[in-house]
Amino acid sequence: MGNFTKDESAFNFAAEYLKGVKENLTLCKVTAFNQDIDGWLKALRNLYRDITPLTKEKEDENIEEDFKQLYIQFNDEKNKRKNKAYILYLLDKLEIKLRKMLQQKGMLLPQKSDPRFAILER
Repeated sequence: MGNFTKDESAFNFAAEYLKGVKENLTLCKVTAFNQDIDGWLKALRNLYRDITPLTKEKEDENIEEDFKQLYIQFNDEKNKRKNKAYILYLLDKLEIKLRKMLQQKGMLLPQKSDPRFAILER
C-alpha cells in the first residue's frame, strides 16, 4: 500500500469529476441551443461550481460579477422577455469565459506538449 500524507487520497476522483464537467458542458450546449435562459444560467452556475477548486480569488470576483449582471436581468420579470437577446449575449459571453478558463486549467483539451501528441510532431 502507498504512503499518503493527510492531503492525499488513495482514490483519485479526477475521472468522475471531469465526467461531471462534461455533463455540465453538454447541458450548457443544449440549453443554449434551445435558448432556455433559465436552464442555461443554472448549467453555467453548476459548471462554475465545478471549476472553483482551481480558480484564484481574482478570477472568482470576475466571474461573480458576470453572474451578478445576469441576476439583475433575471430579477426584472417585467423586462426579462424584452431583454432576452441581451441576456442570451451575457450567457454566451460567460460560457465562453468559463470554457477558456477550463482550457487554461487543463480540464478540456490536452496540451500540445502532451506525450500522446508526439506522433503528430513527426
